[in-house]
Amino acid sequence: MLHSLDILIGFASIMLLVSAAVTVMTQAVTGALGWRGRNLVRGLVTILNQVDPKITAFCARQIVLAVVRHPLIARAEGKPGTVIQREELTRILLELAAAQEPGGKLLDEYARATLKRTLETNGIADAGQVLANIHLLGLKLEALRPECPAAVRHGMAIATEAPGQFTARLHACFDETMDRVTQRFARHTHAMAAGIALIVAAGLQLDAFDLLRHANTSVLVPENWEWSWAKLPGIGLSAILLSLGAPFWYNALKDLLGLRPLLARKEQTNREQRQSAQNSAGTPATIQLTGEKGDLASTGAVG
Repeated sequence: MLHSLDILIGFASIMLLVSAAVTVMTQAVTGALGWRGRNLVRGLVTILNQVDPKITAFCARQIVLAVVRHPLIARAEGKPGTVIQREELTRILLELAAAQEPGGKLLDEYARATLKRTLETNGIADAGQVLANIHLLGLKLEALRPECPAAVRHGMAIATEAPGQFTARLHACFDETMDRVTQRFARHTHAMAAGIALIVAAGLQLDAFDLLRHANTSVLVPENWEWSWAKLPGIGLSAILLSLGAPFWYNALKDLLGLRPLLARKEQTNREQRQSAQNSAGTPATIQLTGEKGDLASTGAVG
């Protein structure tokens, strides 16, 4: 049993090494393609459509692009951001409508006018004044409730100073929309990881069945690179296993390594018990029979 466990440990180690490379390549490709940012933009456009169903697709996209380029959200070197919180989105939309965004104008006047009309329709007539009230109340809450997290204080300030349809609709659809954005991004990323895993497994001719036979000999790549259709099932299985990701194989290897000392102690105990049983059994005792030698008369023989 311990030998079989060692084989599984070797197999999991190889899978962890290769799957880590697959994970790095997947992150590099998705980052280069900007999938996370694109999914965020789609999600924010959906939220704006929920707040104002009459807003045009062009204006909604222009507003969202200004949001993700806001200095509070943008990444290094001014690249569009990939993560945003609900309170941040509310404040940035108010800033854009009031033309108070830092770092210069992020929005053209037509899109800004459309955003102002959207806010007015949903109960916010003066975005600048509402934004100033939110900042003042947030400062008061920081003094009165310093133990509260900043996000909680900002949420309380927004709910108090902007209690109109705008805030209600945005808060109602934000979490659900972001959950779907996350699911969509995870689905696309997993599909990309599966494709890269297949390419890596085929390039290395990583046959899972062959790896199980040679896991203890540290054989990762084949000795010869001649293609064989017989390797196709093993390569396909390797691609599926690699697509599970490095975290899965890290946890699997950690569990297997934790199990090995237990099995080693159990085997040692069983071995000692068998040796003890053999030693206690000893050799059969020799029984000496009297009257079987010496006096021939005792046997009934007459000289």
